[in-house]
Amino acid sequence: MPFRRFSVFLLLPLLLALVGCDIEREIEKLLGAITQFFWELSFERSDDPLLTELTESVGLRVAEVSPRKDMPIKFKVLNVGEANAVTLPNGRIYVFRGMLETADTEDEFAAVLAHEVGHVAGRHSLKQFRLSLGISLLADLLNLNKQSEFVQNLANLAVMLYELGYSRRYERDADTYALRLALLSGYDPKGSIELFDKFARREGKPSRLLIYLSTHPHSTERLERAKRANEDLGRIHPELPAFAAHTLVGAGYSQRGLYRHAALHYEKAIQLQPKHVPALLGLAQAKEALGEFEEAHKWYERVLEIEPQNEEARQGLKRLELSPPASNQSQTSGDIEQRIAMRLKFALSEWEIVQRQWEKRWQMTTEATNAAVEQVRTLWSQMRSMPLQSKPISITFGKTERRSGRESENPFLWHDEMRFNNLIRIRDEVADKCARTLIAFQIATAELESLIEDAQLATRLWRRSLEDWQQLVAQGKNLPEGLVDASDTCSRILFQTAIAAEQDSQSVSEMERQLARVVMSLAEAVNLMQHQRSSFVWMSETKLQIAKSNLNSVSSELQSFLAKMSKKRTQVDKALISAYQTRLSALEAKTPANIVQKVVAYYLRVSEDQVASFRSKLPNIGNVAIIFAFAKVKRVEPEKLIAEINFNSDWIGKLVGNRAPSGVRVALKWLTNAWERDWDLIGEKEKQKSETEATEASENDKK
Repeated sequence: MPFRRFSVFLLLPLLLALVGCDIEREIEKLLGAITQFFWELSFERSDDPLLTELTESVGLRVAEVSPRKDMPIKFKVLNVGEANAVTLPNGRIYVFRGMLETADTEDEFAAVLAHEVGHVAGRHSLKQFRLSLGISLLADLLNLNKQSEFVQNLANLAVMLYELGYSRRYERDADTYALRLALLSGYDPKGSIELFDKFARREGKPSRLLIYLSTHPHSTERLERAKRANEDLGRIHPELPAFAAHTLVGAGYSQRGLYRHAALHYEKAIQLQPKHVPALLGLAQAKEALGEFEEAHKWYERVLEIEPQNEEARQGLKRLELSPPASNQSQTSGDIEQRIAMRLKFALSEWEIVQRQWEKRWQMTTEATNAAVEQVRTLWSQMRSMPLQSKPISITFGKTERRSGRESENPFLWHDEMRFNNLIRIRDEVADKCARTLIAFQIATAELESLIEDAQLATRLWRRSLEDWQQLVAQGKNLPEGLVDASDTCSRILFQTAIAAEQDSQSVSEMERQLARVVMSLAEAVNLMQHQRSSFVWMSETKLQIAKSNLNSVSSELQSFLAKMSKKRTQVDKALISAYQTRLSALEAKTPANIVQKVVAYYLRVSEDQVASFRSKLPNIGNVAIIFAFAKVKRVEPEKLIAEINFNSDWIGKLVGNRAPSGVRVALKWLTNAWERDWDLIGEKEKQKSETEATEASENDKK
């Protein structure tokens, strides 16, 4: 006993550390280790190597520019469909699979990770813990007289650290860090705008974003702050003027092969600081990569006017003079047959029909899934409020007590105690099955929502691809073999999916109502049992039988629904991967080969030489990207995967199997969206130019 008292005094410095700063890092490690232990027990890690590689490559790039260097930051992906990310005090950052699937671009995902790294840099976990829970909880954890409660206390601490969240002040602080860290690591701070805009649109609409929205502040306010910061990049970092900030973002885009976005930022930097050599040189290199050789020559010359000995500019001019890079634009192969043009036009009209079907059904499906998720939250709340921890009652009565039972003050005089104990057993079984059914229903609802989103994405990609190929064919480009046939197959798949969406929505609504009836009957039975009156026994039994019957019915319907969703997921994923293949092939047809190699190599985390090598063996870059993505997920060499594939058969369907891996879908989405948006800048510039010319012409007419 004296030793225990002495031990308490030895632990006082640890308690005092909560109000000091000498060993705060050790406290963070302790709290983080406790929370990490229970997180590792509670959640399954993702075994998708491509998801892990994408997360770590982006995360480490952001972590490298963090102002805090004394706490190593590590990233792990959890196989959870909800969109969320969680930071532990010891620098461990857990990213839910759903967050990667939700992010449309790498810049959006970088904004998420930069926000979480900001919590580490600002030591928000420790500060929030100290503010909200303080010394008292840690004292309980270290109380040597409560060793039997130690594990439970640790578990409670892990839960509290997760549910505690951060104060509004710390969230704003982390958002500021997010903008700064994204900028310093070469990502576009606009990623925060796109992310918060997405969340703001879903505010108050339950979905798989619900968990993120419930653990973070309202997105509308955060969106406005991000917009204000992006109006002038010079406001983001106090030591980084706007021209330097634009140069950093431009360099980041150049690294990814997105040279039009890079040129846009370099031009803004030059407007602010005309003699900023890194921006001038970056713009010259971007123009060279885009094949705009006259522009590139002009900017290389500008660099040499300021720095005559600049070796990179000299080498750039030599490349332009000696052997300008050749474009990969294929030559026309003669007159385009009218039949091909008509087939493309007909295929595009089919996709317009599919699109109209989605427009009719999307709102209805969204309303059904949103209502279902909201109802599940309510049902979970009701389940948690039920007193389900009662112990079986065992009572025996003598003959005198039985005869005078009606006159007794205690109305709970049962002659068959086994009947009540059996009732408790049935109640617990129903409650347990109800909880598991609610979880399955949540999964089914999220799966339907995800399926519809991917089906609509595939529809949009196919439409844009065919529109591009119409123009490319008119310019004399050769249409990829089998494209129209693949379009016909995928349009049928997605048309059927759209038509069935109405029935799926109705099924979700019906299961939602059945589950509500189950929980209501269970709650009524539990309430009756709590009164412990023998006259309520038969009523409790009746309510439990009703709950059990409805539960069996909804469980059976749910299993059938999940089976249907699984079959539909196989078909939708096949259509989606085919859409990526076609979209990438169209983008390749109008992009210089050097840029194609750089963009694909970056987003699939392979070398440019590998991309060039496999492109020479395969029909188009879409095939190359798909092979690299699946090879990484399957942990096989791309050469081996190619050897096993017959490209004249349904090779995409065979690769997809029952479901396309999450890593494949995320990597192809980021690649396609980034490449697509880079090309969209051309249209935006032409539109601005036309508007400017129209304005000038109007002013001249007035004069």
